[in-house]
Amino acid sequence: MSKPLDGKTALVTGGGGPAMGSAHCRALAAKGAHVIVQDLREDHAAAVVADIHGHGGSAEAMAGDITKLDDFLLSLTEVISSTGGIDILVNHAGISGLSTPFEQIDQDFFDRMMNVHVKGSFFITQAVVPEMKAKGYGKIVNVASEFCLYGSPSASHYTAAKSALLGLTKSWARELAPFGIRVNAVAPSLMESELTRASVGDAFLKAEAAAAPFGRLALPDEVAGVVAFLAGAESDFISGQTISPNGGHTIVGI
Repeated sequence: MSKPLDGKTALVTGGGGPAMGSAHCRALAAKGAHVIVQDLREDHAAAVVADIHGHGGSAEAMAGDITKLDDFLLSLTEVISSTGGIDILVNHAGISGLSTPFEQIDQDFFDRMMNVHVKGSFFITQAVVPEMKAKGYGKIVNVASEFCLYGSPSASHYTAAKSALLGLTKSWARELAPFGIRVNAVAPSLMESELTRASVGDAFLKAEAAAAPFGRLALPDEVAGVVAFLAGAESDFISGQTISPNGGHTIVGI
């Protein structure tokens, strides 16, 4: 029985993450895509690949540090050549804001935040787009944050980096539309993960869950479901948009 993403190759950066990253990979594999699980931590990527294989899916691991961009892009070129091109790109790799007050953010931390979220995503996307143009097809999903919608009181550098992804989403959507490439963003609310727990602590997460309309935080699979939707044919007339799976935490519009 055929699946919606049969014959498609997806690259998920930061795909070895135990929360959202791995959920994105599993969701895309479940729809039939061959998933390239990229992560700085080779063992994490390998574990996600093994899990996908155990459920009958197709995947391979790609280790690499996107802050060492020249080396990373060389490896990515080899992957593009061996797979025939990336059809779906999920720019998910990221680091935590660590609840750092504005005055305490030094240049090194600011640069790392921008290098991982913005520079890495920019040049990885630049590398995969030529094959997408040649095919007349591509889906790019940038993973941002709900913080972009209302600001964060203790992670302005993180919010700025994620907000830059929303600007890139809009610009790329316009520039690449003539080539059949759709570009969208997902801006999830906080969820329980190693990154958020290290950043804000359990007490903050519990308070956020209690204040949320549904009385809980987002689940990784709920965010991954939106990513998989944007990667599929059902979203072919959606581009340049930001979807925020936040359980009504941030309600905008009329």
